[in-house]
Order: sequence, then C-alpha cells, then structure tokens
Amino acid sequence: MSPSRGRAALIIAAIVIGSAIAGAGLDRVLVMRGSRHYRGGGPRSGEMSLEMTARRREAMLERMSKDLNLTPSQRAAIDSIMQRTDSSLRVVRGEMQPRLTQIFDQWPGPRRAARGSGPAGGMKWGPPPRPGPA
Repeated sequence: MSPSRGRAALIIAAIVIGSAIAGAGLDRVLVMRGSRHYRGGGPRSGEMSLEMTARRREAMLERMSKDLNLTPSQRAAIDSIMQRTDSSLRVVRGEMQPRLTQIFDQWPGPRRAARGSGPAGGMKWGPPPRPGPA
C-alpha cells in the first residue's frame, strides 16, 4: 500500500470513529432530555394538559384533512378515533407512570451521576475503577 493510501485510510478511519463518538454523545444527550420530558414536575411534565392534547390532535387532523382531502364526515370519524385513543393512552400512561418513575429513580446510570454537585455535575472522569479482590 502506498503512503498516500495509508494516510487516506487513517483519515477515513478517524472520521468514522469521530462520527460514531459524536453520534453516541448526541444520542445520549437527546435520550436524557427525552427521559426528563416524561418525568413529573414542571412545565416539561410528560402528562400533557387537555388543552395541549386538543391542540396537538387538531393540528394533526388539520394536516391529515389537507393532505388526504378528507370530507367532513371522514374528518369527524377520524377525530372521534383520535379522541378515544388519546383517552385510552392517558389512562395507561397514568397507570404506568409511577412504576416508570420508580424504575428510573433506581437506575444507577448517568442520571444519578448528573444530579451531583461540582463542575462536572458529580460525574467522575477517567477510567472505570478496577474490580477489587473477590
């Protein structure tokens, strides 16, 4: 292999590795933001207000009506289905939310480390600790 091909292969490998690391980091940030969305408390609570649900449903229905050229009776039928589905999901969400909250509170992942204090939010940087003698 010529030196220029070897250098090109190294550059491509570095780009692929860097992209994978950046993608994993971005995914982790988005996952952490999303998991906070479904936790209780504050304006980002996972439980949507009835008004927000109605606005979301109306926006979806408006787009479907426009894209699919729905008749008024088709639109009314779809709205009825969406209202029933929202009600059913609200009940299931209400039943499951306490259990999900309990699971996330017990999970010893980055969420707990991020709750600490200090410049890094309590996270410890560096290699993982070595296991001690059993």
